[in-house]
Amino acid sequence: MALSLCSCAVLLASCRASADTRTGQADGYGGILRVQVMMEDSAISAVNILEQHETDGIGSRALDILPDEMIRMNTWDVDVVTGATTTSNALREAVRVALNVSDTMDEATGNPANRAGQAVREGIGMAATGRVGPGKDDEDGQVYSFNVVFAHGTFDEDGRIVSMAVDQLEVATPNYSGASMPQFSGFPGQGGYSLWDDSAGKVVGYTEDSEDNYMQEIAAWTSKRARGEDYQLTSGSWREQMDAYQNMMVGMTVDEVETWFGRYFSAENGRPLTENSSTPVSMFSFFIHHASVNFLLAGSNVPLVLTPV
Repeated sequence: MALSLCSCAVLLASCRASADTRTGQADGYGGILRVQVMMEDSAISAVNILEQHETDGIGSRALDILPDEMIRMNTWDVDVVTGATTTSNALREAVRVALNVSDTMDEATGNPANRAGQAVREGIGMAATGRVGPGKDDEDGQVYSFNVVFAHGTFDEDGRIVSMAVDQLEVATPNYSGASMPQFSGFPGQGGYSLWDDSAGKVVGYTEDSEDNYMQEIAAWTSKRARGEDYQLTSGSWREQMDAYQNMMVGMTVDEVETWFGRYFSAENGRPLTENSSTPVSMFSFFIHHASVNFLLAGSNVPLVLTPV
């Protein structure tokens, strides 16, 4: 992950006002974008913008064009407006949320209730990947790391996610400049590894080449979730951001999550797409396909397959 994932999350909330009137919202370019969707005989009859803060003449073009297109095609999944990608995707997401949530609120959380029923299947998965990086030390020594991602999910009889729990272990060589990063110098007899000192801001020697140091390093490993507030990203801790992703997926099918991920994250590095992204579908970790959940987690590409059984 980044996923790295994680430096940006689409905030979703919605509720159904009546049997055929629904509302949904997502984060637009200028702030919250809230919509009302009218349904008649299972078809979209109207898409009304209730709140928006988009740039006039740029993002507003998507708000003028896409509602009619959604009504014509009877789906939220329409092509974005060139030059207004962020607003287009926000409107698509807000309408998708409106079409896919129930008409009740969760009294425990105060959030809109999801469509998931009782869990009847569950899956657990793990994936590991190595990385050359992140970066080098002050003596041009290469930093190496590996990531192990774990996930557990439950699914209802319709294949909707009822619960999702994700955690990740990232371990780097001891020349990495980060005190909270779990480290691994190698196996005893390999001579140790360059040791970075945060207070000195440089490599200060080598780790001890012994069985005791080997055991101590491994015993000190903690997951990103367990690192808590010590592991901060651009908008909150890793744990807070992963909780937001987990909560967002509840009530969605694997196909819906796969579509969402493909729209908002790069296939190249697992990071959320932005206005400056070089390719529209390029950017973890989350591909979910049918009964599988593929996660791209926090900054590095970590594909994880989670299969309900």
